[in-house]
Amino acid sequence: MKRAAIITLVAMWVMMGPLLNGALAKTAKDQSETDLSSVAVIKIGVMPFYTGKYGGVITSNLSCNVCQLVYDPNSLDPDAGYYLANFVQDALKKRFGQKVAPLNESLDAYQQMSKDDLKDTIQTRAQKLGRTLNANLIVAGNVWRYKNRVGGSRGIQSPSSVAFAVYLIEVSSGNLLWKSAFSETQKSLSENVLEARSFFKQGAKWLTANELAQFGVNELFEKFPL
Repeated sequence: MKRAAIITLVAMWVMMGPLLNGALAKTAKDQSETDLSSVAVIKIGVMPFYTGKYGGVITSNLSCNVCQLVYDPNSLDPDAGYYLANFVQDALKKRFGQKVAPLNESLDAYQQMSKDDLKDTIQTRAQKLGRTLNANLIVAGNVWRYKNRVGGSRGIQSPSSVAFAVYLIEVSSGNLLWKSAFSETQKSLSENVLEARSFFKQGAKWLTANELAQFGVNELFEKFPL
């Protein structure tokens, strides 16, 4: 892209900053299910991410039977759930420190739980895991797209593409306290000037799927209500 065109795009991005900030603020405001000012973090754990989704509304993924979650295996790295659980764990540790159950403890407890894919939901398993960990809150999630770029950081044949949802669940009641989702196929600045702010936050380069997913987790947890 010629220098003059880049300067024009950057100028448009700067001028549109307040408008974009307003849109982002409205989105963040809509994430909370209820007023969480009275919710205390005693102990919080991360459950392994599930692969697949059910329907177009992210809350439907939470209450459907695990066996009903579907995805295209060609669009999903088999280790995507593990990567996302680690990214979420890191985000929670930065905020809550020792109140976060160690991830290996959460994973071990989850592996030892009795499971029935025909009856269990993400919600009921989160409650079961929370009781095992003596946690009052569990962060769960599901991922249905996790596709790595083809090419390098400065030039690609196809970009990384990631889509996942995150849920905060109260263990005692099973209530969904907060939800958010991230779905992005990375675009260059010239392809979509409206996403210029995101493009520069991502380092103005083509990201790997892991880098894009970590960026997505950080974006979501900037709006985390606790």
